Amino acid sequence: MKKLLILACCAVCLASCGSIKRVIMPRAVNTIDTAPLSDLNLERSDYEILNTLTAEATVIYTYDRDGSKTEIVDSDGDFSMQFTTGKFGLACKHSGILRLGYLQNDYAGTTTDITQPEDVVRRVALYRLVNLAREYGADAVIEPTISTNVEQTGTRSITYKSTVTAKIIKLKTDR
Repeated sequence: MKKLLILACCAVCLASCGSIKRVIMPRAVNTIDTAPLSDLNLERSDYEILNTLTAEATVIYTYDRDGSKTEIVDSDGDFSMQFTTGKFGLACKHSGILRLGYLQNDYAGTTTDITQPEDVVRRVALYRLVNLAREYGADAVIEPTISTNVEQTGTRSITYKSTVTAKIIKLKTDR
């Protein structure tokens, strides 16, 4: 009887210790320096404003009735993530690469909650802005503006669109 009780306890323990496969969404992260123009402490002759850039991103967020299954899909087809809540916690299926951008002062490792579509769409728009700035050879952005619009586009779907606008500067180093 004692052996049977021990065997039953072991079976219960083993059954409750199911392994959860951790899935990592492939990501690419980039940052760029930013500061309010007044904090730069530069003379106008110390830098050149190259251009004003604008980048956008749109994601569609869908969910089921009870909220146990949600999906975030990039409208350009770069990535998709499907989250399912079950008895072992949150599971994620994904495709593509989630490309996130940060302004230098707001990046502290993995701070974006990728289950929140508003966080995701803002970071994707920033990633696109940083890439545009690099194409111009910019050293920093000044006075960035980020706006996000949220719109119910279906019974269980919401569209998030973020637009980032900033002036890009190049420091003059020929002195």
